[in-house]
Amino acid sequence: MAYSIQFALPAPAHVRIAVFDSRAALVKVLFDSDEPATVAGYFRTPPIEWDFTDAHGALVKPGPYRLYFKAEDYTSTSDVVYP
Repeated sequence: MAYSIQFALPAPAHVRIAVFDSRAALVKVLFDSDEPATVAGYFRTPPIEWDFTDAHGALVKPGPYRLYFKAEDYTSTSDVVYP
């Protein structure tokens, strides 16, 4: 089981994707790198996958988590529940 994260970039940007628990504690940084722009109408390939593990490789506890996606001045969040 994994959660797939797809994104497109209109221009090159530094991208950081991180997962936080319900207490706002950092669980894991999934991606932190400079990325080129994507072709219009297409997502980055391959997508970034979160396998529901923490920074130490252990499965997280069931519950809600928040993913933060940041590319330059743009920030987006997604709520994910691990069953």
